[in-house]
Amino acid sequence: MNKKKLQALIIDFKQYAFILLAVSVFLYIGVTLPDQGKAEIYDNVLMITTILCLISAFVCFKTSLKYKKQIDQIEEHK
Repeated sequence: MNKKKLQALIIDFKQYAFILLAVSVFLYIGVTLPDQGKAEIYDNVLMITTILCLISAFVCFKTSLKYKKQIDQIEEHK
């Protein structure tokens, strides 16, 4: 891959990670709000979805770092 494509991928994956973090915050707020008449399954689903979003954000950040290291290696060889 060339440098421009790698930089675009880095930006994309960072944006995905920040969006996933924002979604997980809103989902967690939904878990912490008082639940009057709400079934317990909703809290479980929200918490599982929050954890999945956080894991996905972590994977996106790691992928972004992987591409950053590839750019650094390309620049070292020049």
